[in-house]
Amino acid sequence: MSNRSTTLRWTRRALVAAAFTLLLLGLALQLLAQFEPEDLPAPAKPSALVFTNVSIVDLRDEAGHIIPKQWVVIVNGRIASLGAEGSHPLPADATVIDATGKYLMAGLWDAHIHTLRLSPQLHLPLLLAQGVTSVRDMGNTCSWSSDPGCRSPIPQWRERIEGGHMVGPRLLQSSSFHLEEIPLEPGALQTRIAALKLAGEPFLKLQLDGQTSTADFARVLAVAQAQGLPVAGHLPHALDLLQLPHQAISSIEHDWSLLPQCADDRPHFDGRNRSKAALLAGLNPQRCEAVLARLAEQGSLYVPTHIASTGQDARLAQGGDPEVAALADRYVPEPQRWLWALMRLAGKASPQEQAMLTQVHLAALKLTQQAHAAGVVVLAGTDALDADVLHGFSLHTELQHLVAAGLTPAQALAAATWRPAQAFGVGSQLGTVEVGKLADLLLLQANPLADIRNTRQIEAVVADGRIYGAQERAAAMAFVADQAQRWRVMSRFVAGLWMSF
Repeated sequence: MSNRSTTLRWTRRALVAAAFTLLLLGLALQLLAQFEPEDLPAPAKPSALVFTNVSIVDLRDEAGHIIPKQWVVIVNGRIASLGAEGSHPLPADATVIDATGKYLMAGLWDAHIHTLRLSPQLHLPLLLAQGVTSVRDMGNTCSWSSDPGCRSPIPQWRERIEGGHMVGPRLLQSSSFHLEEIPLEPGALQTRIAALKLAGEPFLKLQLDGQTSTADFARVLAVAQAQGLPVAGHLPHALDLLQLPHQAISSIEHDWSLLPQCADDRPHFDGRNRSKAALLAGLNPQRCEAVLARLAEQGSLYVPTHIASTGQDARLAQGGDPEVAALADRYVPEPQRWLWALMRLAGKASPQEQAMLTQVHLAALKLTQQAHAAGVVVLAGTDALDADVLHGFSLHTELQHLVAAGLTPAQALAAATWRPAQAFGVGSQLGTVEVGKLADLLLLQANPLADIRNTRQIEAVVADGRIYGAQERAAAMAFVADQAQRWRVMSRFVAGLWMSF
């Protein structure tokens, strides 16, 4: 038999084998699509819950202060009364917790996370176990899909969390679709934004190309404003905020997004390491002051996500953080850890680049302090799901970044409690420890105003009146650790990378 005949025979066999493999993969993915992972049920909600002799962390003024020896009574998931011992009668059937030496504050917020369909198994329990009781989801599972008919599971998750069938924080806002390019066809942009508003999107999430012009960006803002849809997201590097018409951007995400606005030579900045030294050299304090004044005047929010932005660049340049890697080994599925390992390899840099990226990070931290001083509302967010950014755990690190930026512990805690509650329209219900508010609380073993790292010293979490003590928190974290090691969860994670499961 000729070599050509042999080659054709093996080619046909290879094609048949490939087709058979694709068929099996398709069948496997169909099975995975029908696989329903289990949820972790929440503990029962006591009819009444009382903390005695607790110190309340009051963040309602700029300095923050401690109110000692308070009794806090929670009835049906709301704070019914608080005051000194004996100031209010206690319900007869109350669950009483002696909180002597402990500190009670409002539950934490993460103003920038991302979710997947596996988040009830991998992310939501971790958030709650780490004291995060409310989140803004800047990209749910539909944001990974090109299917315009994609339906987010968030409404079902909210219902299950509220009913106690699933452990998780309050999902206050969730974005399903991102605008990554501006449609060129006449009327197409108006049609798309109208469809997003009709679908109930809370805002228009922008992830446009870095070289998007100021004029094109302004056109998107104008169309969204005309249709009453707020705009949030990334700022293109080439954009000149000072040349925009007075159209408000509701929130700006990531320090790498805002920092270029303080430089004069933005069009030549492409976001890569090769152009960051020039960016640093071109920072203009007067321009920065004008940009921040504009944002404060317009009421724009700023969510720097230092841990996943310039802080991530500086960290990955040095090969990553061993403590984070150890947590990932326990709570992150292996395929995702592989992706993170590749990003660590790709991000590793020379000593000279490491030093430069550290300087960029320090400049971004300084910008956050300047933004706060200028009256821009700064919120704590993590971009959890990004490389080496874990849901729940990383918010405590982000609070440390805010303090490193120059905010006091009280100001950093405000960025993760009452400020996001007010910014997202639920300040009358959440964000402070006050009578009548929902019981989303964090009980700490040490004073967070003395040291922001004390937010990690968690004694218990209260979410919607449900108490998560040491046992319940350990169970939530053990549940995630178990789910992360299950092959069906790992397989579905891999499939979801391109099929949005």
